[in-house]
Amino acid sequence: MSKKEDKNRNSHKIDISTFKQIFSDHWDEFKSIHSRYDTEYYDGMITKMVDCGNPEKMGYAGWRCLGCGEFKTVAMTCKSTFCLSCAVQYTDRWMDFISRRLIPGVTYRHLVLTTPDYLRIYFYRNRQLLSAFMQLAHPLVQAVFRQAFNVELDIGLVVVLQTFGRPGNYNVHLHILFSCGGIKPDGTWKRITFIPYEIVRKKWRDHLLTFLEQNAPPSDVLKRDIDRARDNNPKGFVINIQKGDVPPGGKGLARYLAKYLVSPPIAVRRITAYDGKTVSYFYKDHKTQAIKHETVPVLTFIGRMVQHILQKGFQRIRYYGFHSNVRYEIMREMIMQIQPPAKPVDDPNSYRILPRKSFQQLAISTFGKDPLKCPNCGEKMQLECIWHPNYGMIADDMHSYNTYHDTG
Repeated sequence: MSKKEDKNRNSHKIDISTFKQIFSDHWDEFKSIHSRYDTEYYDGMITKMVDCGNPEKMGYAGWRCLGCGEFKTVAMTCKSTFCLSCAVQYTDRWMDFISRRLIPGVTYRHLVLTTPDYLRIYFYRNRQLLSAFMQLAHPLVQAVFRQAFNVELDIGLVVVLQTFGRPGNYNVHLHILFSCGGIKPDGTWKRITFIPYEIVRKKWRDHLLTFLEQNAPPSDVLKRDIDRARDNNPKGFVINIQKGDVPPGGKGLARYLAKYLVSPPIAVRRITAYDGKTVSYFYKDHKTQAIKHETVPVLTFIGRMVQHILQKGFQRIRYYGFHSNVRYEIMREMIMQIQPPAKPVDDPNSYRILPRKSFQQLAISTFGKDPLKCPNCGEKMQLECIWHPNYGMIADDMHSYNTYHDTG
């Protein structure tokens, strides 16, 4: 393939409706073959994603221009992270929150903890391990600092579970945003200026293998895989610590991390073709940095996507140490006293979770257009009605709409 052909192939864009069509065409066939996905929960997730933006399935809000009488409907969305449309809004909301959650004046580093490919199957088969798996991050970083610097530090971490690799395969690993320093037992702040790479690798190997020995269902195969992991990795497991200058705190760092932490398994722009039987897409190889193309049977593609849907209520982003929810408010104030911020904080409550943005705010921030501006005369449009497929007409004023939208 020539460079020109490769560039043209990469630039080809598939509409979001194509992703929905793949599941609409083959979901029943897929779950009939793979019974673990034939559940009410998975059905609900797929149905919401397929119906997202369909006014007949999801409902709609009707808006009327008081100037010229123009009327338009705006369909409700599913708000699911599996939906490629709604995932954009989720990412923006996470970026906004984490940019305010990071403590001014504290330096953070991005650490990725990977798992050998032959150990990932134990997490795929036993999803209940994932929650405890995330909890390994906090004692691991503490142990690294303890051994490397001979000090016990109270540190802060934001830990995110990611289950997919760039090709869409099951590749369970952790992304960690941790403070480069912490509070010593005497109440003073100790800054960490370098990260001992070799110690992190070995500590991670020991922590993970001990965890599997104690928590995974015992078997001869598990024992053999654990022995193999110890014998074949004398220097520890592969990790990735962000090197060089760290992006500044706040929105800069949040934007940098968002593409790693809260993105869906695949972006629409990476899907290049769907012919009813196969799906073609591309990805950037992590090791070679080369663009690779794959064409797989449609059921294989669906499997690669749905295997990353986590169980209902699972929190993929968690906070530990002085970033934990129960301690954060008090610890933030304390740390800003012993570790003065680089810039003054205008709002002392700026770290709090903001209310969900309205439909209008989301549209303006995401697409740069005001959806409530009349397309005919440019005047502001007024809510006239809301219709829901199960409840019929449920509102006829702005207050009721905002209440429904924020809770539904």
